[in-house]
Amino acid sequence: MSLVVMGISHKTASIDARQCAAIPEAAMHDALNELVSAPNVKEAVVLSTCNRVEAYVEAKTDGLGASALERFFHGRVGDAFDAHDYYLHRGIDAVQHVLRVVSSLDSQVLGEAQILGQMRGAFETAQDAGTCGEVLTELFKRALALGKRVRTETNIGADSVSLSTVAHRVACEAVPSLAQARVLLVGAGEMAHLSANYLLGDGVGELLVTSRTAGHAASFAAEHGAREVPFGQRHAEAARCDIVFTMTSAEEPVIRRADLEAAREEGGTSGRLLTFIDEAVPRDVEPACAELPGVVVRDLESLTSVVDEGLATRMGAVPTVERMVDEAEQDFLAWMQERLVVPTIKAVYEKGSLVVSEELDRAINAMAKERGNELSEAERKILEAYGKAIMKKILHGPTVRLRKEAQTADSYYYTGAARYLFGVETFPPGTKRSCTRLCEQGEPCPMGLEGAMRDACQVGRMRS
Repeated sequence: MSLVVMGISHKTASIDARQCAAIPEAAMHDALNELVSAPNVKEAVVLSTCNRVEAYVEAKTDGLGASALERFFHGRVGDAFDAHDYYLHRGIDAVQHVLRVVSSLDSQVLGEAQILGQMRGAFETAQDAGTCGEVLTELFKRALALGKRVRTETNIGADSVSLSTVAHRVACEAVPSLAQARVLLVGAGEMAHLSANYLLGDGVGELLVTSRTAGHAASFAAEHGAREVPFGQRHAEAARCDIVFTMTSAEEPVIRRADLEAAREEGGTSGRLLTFIDEAVPRDVEPACAELPGVVVRDLESLTSVVDEGLATRMGAVPTVERMVDEAEQDFLAWMQERLVVPTIKAVYEKGSLVVSEELDRAINAMAKERGNELSEAERKILEAYGKAIMKKILHGPTVRLRKEAQTADSYYYTGAARYLFGVETFPPGTKRSCTRLCEQGEPCPMGLEGAMRDACQVGRMRS
């Protein structure tokens, strides 16, 4: 197993760093295809949300997977790339990370419900792009099943405060009466629907909606009884509102200071209290808007300061969720080892049989030369059975233990060690050319080495 996860989140970096790494939905297929086009990367899934951007790959080795992921993020961020902002998990740690994320243990708001749907969306997108193979498909299916269990069987979601609920609380605190407030939603996606439900449930005075896609805004307005606003008039309408929610997937701010200032002056609302609640990454609202008199901008980082009364209840469920994560991790590792251990044992016996065959031919030729005549068929069969019996007795103990360890937490290490010690990856059965010879001919390294590591290996072998 060579699962590797690399990402950036609210725990490791600022919103500015996260928005540099964010991947728009329209660019997701290209990003996935870029990952699997890297040498020795077999599968890929990418998750991009307001609070995290993560890429998961199954590669030939974890070293190759880590290198591919670093190149991927560096290519997206460019000179702004800072390794300290990113985390990297390999093998068992990568599996555990995926399970903790889907269980909302790693969320900015413990127990928030949206991450389950976001993980499902990332998985379905990778399936649609054809980059999700056997290993990541199995992992994500198990992870999504775990996420559903966690929400239905524990109190991790009690008094849940997702980003939308936190944003709604901030909105309620921003005005004396929501029933007399005019609210504009910029964006018509899932988060906008959630916000509309909360606002309408609390009797908002007037609800407006605008979107970069007019059809989306029209259908949204019809569903929620909101008034549709042309996207080109967003600044003028925002200047007349009390609260503006922004939640688009635009790569550049859709609310700009200069346009907002001009609209407020033209509409005679300069200095009037206006609260922006920016739930987008990258930001939808230029930070400079907060410099205008009466304008307050609440972005993702500031939303986390909202007090969560249900935190104590959800914290009490954490030990139970942790145990569920551990169980799901063990089940997945057991599946991985059942998948790997049988081919490993088969490859070891194939290699043993090859050695027996080669040594048997050598022994038969030597005996025939010594006695001056060819061995009989019966004698050849006796020697062949003798050689195979020795091979089976030598390999029996290691392979029995390998099967036994397949059910333990350390199974990955035992299988990897067996493949390394018996040379299953480096010199597959029937391979008679050395690594150096393969390097000289420009063929792929059987050990999966690249760059300087491959060069050093080749030099070392040539010297030995």
